[in-house]
Amino acid sequence: MTVYNAGRFLDPAIRSITNQVFRDWEFVIVDDASTDNSREVLENWAREEPRIRLILNDRNTGQTPCLNQGLQVARGQWIARQDADDLSHPLRLIHQFEKVVTNDRLVLLGTCGRIIDENNHRVGLLDAPITMSAIAWWAPFLNPFVHTSVLVRTDVIRDEFGGYDESFRIAQDYDLWTRISAKNPAANLPARLVAYRHLSTSLSKAGKSTAFAEADLVSKREANRVFQEIPSAEDLRLISAFRSGLNQSTHKKFWVMYDRELRGRGPALKSEAAIHRLKSAGAVGGFQSLVDVAVALRADFSRTLRWFKDRYG
Repeated sequence: MTVYNAGRFLDPAIRSITNQVFRDWEFVIVDDASTDNSREVLENWAREEPRIRLILNDRNTGQTPCLNQGLQVARGQWIARQDADDLSHPLRLIHQFEKVVTNDRLVLLGTCGRIIDENNHRVGLLDAPITMSAIAWWAPFLNPFVHTSVLVRTDVIRDEFGGYDESFRIAQDYDLWTRISAKNPAANLPARLVAYRHLSTSLSKAGKSTAFAEADLVSKREANRVFQEIPSAEDLRLISAFRSGLNQSTHKKFWVMYDRELRGRGPALKSEAAIHRLKSAGAVGGFQSLVDVAVALRADFSRTLRWFKDRYG
């Protein structure tokens, strides 16, 4: 966990790890020179829980270097991630550990999740592709892994890939997970085992611009790897629009491009197409949203119904 001015959300975030059913862990927390009460909260926790190991930076360096600091001192065979304002379900780690133990080829395992606001109210869903083929298809469009949900083998992330690329300030996980999953077996659990806290203050305007620019770099690399044809500049523009939210002018063009690339890949990706349609429906509004929902139902009726039950049930 990396921390910078996590405020009132830090205590429940830590508690969601100390309350895990799986007990064989150490908890490495890197504080990036917080100026609020985060350090006090961390030191109180460290006095109570000997498995918590604190790294307290004297100056602010940014999240990516802090992530690598944590990687360097971690002693476990597996490393799990959680952000300082998010929550993990008590069964998260045990379910992930059981999965990697029974499938010893896996090196990277995430989960699906829910989006919550500052008052812990559910405001959305985080969907992730489950299989290797779905992860590969997802990669040009969206990050295939929810960062705060990931469990990854230490020797792969640290020794083989050298940790996070510090040239990325915000999309460092999108870059790293796609590089790892392109060369190693990876998966996501369908269970929603994390709660990602979305705050209106999470990213400034400049931060959002940086996040989208970095994501575009990763997306272009992945599209060149995954697509049947080298993507055009217009294809890449439409994919970027999909990430930020399609509008009336980009909606039809994007889905023409998407369906062209999807053609011939078989029925295994119908669920991914349905989830992408539901993401689109949440952005464009009006008649186009109804079209997207109808297409999602035709693509994968049962998963679409489960999605609505999870979101609004």
